[in-house]
Amino acid sequence: MNESYITVMATTDLGDLAIAKSILTDANIEFVVQNENFGSIYNGFYSLTGFIEIQVHQDQLEIARKLLEKLIKDIK
Repeated sequence: MNESYITVMATTDLGDLAIAKSILTDANIEFVVQNENFGSIYNGFYSLTGFIEIQVHQDQLEIARKLLEKLIKDIK
């Protein structure tokens, strides 16, 4: 099974992460989170690796972007 996941959002804020996960879950959009547990190892210090990334399947990228649009704009 070859599934391609693309980053739809990157953040260092765990609150933004929780909101994004909730929005995607409510919309039944499958996602994965990269680097989510890194901060627990290094006391929330995410700048070593950049960001926590939320990735969605490429087929659902545009829908996910629209759902997360306001949250993504607030992060920038």
